[in-house]
Amino acid sequence: MDTCITVWHQPTHERWFDEGIRASLRLIADAGFSHINWNPDAGYSYVYAASEMDHIAAMLEQAGLKTWSIHGSHGKNGVSEVGLAETRKDFLSPHEWQRQAGLDLIRNRLELARRLGSPHVVMHVDLDEVELRDPERRAAFYDRLDRSFRELAEDTARTGVRIAVENLTSAPIDRSVEMFGHLFTNHDPSVVGLCYDCGHAELAEPGKFRLLELYGDRLISTHLHDNRSVRDEHMLPGDGVIDFDALIGHIAATAYEPPLNFETPYRTYGSGYSLGEAAFYARAHQVISSLEGQLAAMRAAAVAA
Repeated sequence: MDTCITVWHQPTHERWFDEGIRASLRLIADAGFSHINWNPDAGYSYVYAASEMDHIAAMLEQAGLKTWSIHGSHGKNGVSEVGLAETRKDFLSPHEWQRQAGLDLIRNRLELARRLGSPHVVMHVDLDEVELRDPERRAAFYDRLDRSFRELAEDTARTGVRIAVENLTSAPIDRSVEMFGHLFTNHDPSVVGLCYDCGHAELAEPGKFRLLELYGDRLISTHLHDNRSVRDEHMLPGDGVIDFDALIGHIAATAYEPPLNFETPYRTYGSGYSLGEAAFYARAHQVISSLEGQLAAMRAAAVAA
């Protein structure tokens, strides 16, 4: 059974970008995982060179792991970026040069995904509630969103990699419903789909799965993790309050192709588990394998019925 977990960078490691990640990849594989979600440089404006893409591909091949997802970058994530926050590349900027720079950054991640064999790149679309309450500014925002996705359509076709837009928590849930409705009405499934982040959904609307219920037909990626409805804690399923039985049931009703991706870090940015890294991945694989089995069983039962 295929299983997938996120690999995170540890910037405190002297050479986190090769030896640090290489060690983590080996432990992930030893725990039994088959796939990873590549999260280093998520949100960061860093541009990968071809030689770096080859290096990452070689590390994954040596570990015996496949890539299920790449976390892309909208160029402005001060949490996961190494060093000071950098915002010059932004595919939703009202400044055209900056928007074009943001598109080039996404193209770089699409090429990384193509090189690693990942079927999709996960992207953030930040929503500013103050901006979107103003009709003129709202119209300008959606114009930029549409222009950017129209321009990226050629790149998704060329690389064979789709964009999965992740639900966030920066605006009320109704605004996210509106944005995804607009996006999926105006842009083809061959270009863009949904990355469902259950932790973000729990924070936005505790105990509910509205985005998955509305847009499950566009689900192509997952960020699954648990929390206690207060902070974005990225815990293993069962360590928080999210109803994973209900969640897996919703996913089982879609055409989503496994594996599920779990965005659960061992320890990063001052948070995480008080376990050794190998012990964490061993525990994580047990939990994740069980949920993959649950998904398969639910679908088999539905077919039998």
